Amino acid sequence: MRALTRAELLKLRTTRILGWILAGTLAMVLVTTIASVPSTGSTNPVVPLADPALLARTVGVSYLWPQLTVALLGVLSYTQEERHGTITWTYLVEPRRRRVLAAKGSAIVLAGAVIAAATLAVSLVAGLALIRARDGNATLGTEFWQVVTAAALVLAATGLIGVGVGTLVRNQIVAVALTLVWLTAGEHLLIEVLPQVARWTPGGATNSLLQLGDVATTSGSVLHAPAGGLLLVGYTCAVLGLALVIVPRRDVL
Repeated sequence: MRALTRAELLKLRTTRILGWILAGTLAMVLVTTIASVPSTGSTNPVVPLADPALLARTVGVSYLWPQLTVALLGVLSYTQEERHGTITWTYLVEPRRRRVLAAKGSAIVLAGAVIAAATLAVSLVAGLALIRARDGNATLGTEFWQVVTAAALVLAATGLIGVGVGTLVRNQIVAVALTLVWLTAGEHLLIEVLPQVARWTPGGATNSLLQLGDVATTSGSVLHAPAGGLLLVGYTCAVLGLALVIVPRRDVL
């Protein structure tokens, strides 16, 4: 199993566009962090400068772009092999397909942990600098550490869901398009139109875990963090469970 996981990590590291994806993600993390800290004298900010939850909310919002990145990496980890025909060789090396899927999931979880740490470094440094420069309340309190812990869970679960979606859909263009549309447009549209429904989606679970509240939706309609965590884990288990059932029975061309 370790050898399989190392092989999957090698595949991730040697993906041509990986460097650009990570650089773009951290750039967006920086932009999001800067945009999340209200300017001095701004009227009616969602989270005021004096609010002790400001740093936690700022860091929490900054994880939404990395969530998209990890989801796409999960999708690509399987669909790349289908696209280039290497999945046949992978299954020849390890005929037990569930082990292959488990190795891909493990590699994505590890990659998600690295991205989570890099995101925290960028958002924390930038957030602290901006909040202090604007005489705000930069509190490293309980809520901040809860958000950081929850963010690691969010990226791990999202990466695993991405692996499951890529495995089930197989076609790279379709799987990537579905992931992009849902995470960038579908979730946000649902929040605006049907907030009571949106709170039960994977994005709603993410918002509750990161304790975004009014930052994520004008209605403030999010679940409590523990309920959101259970919901996200449930989605992850459902997608991966379906993939584990279907993959061993499917023909590989």
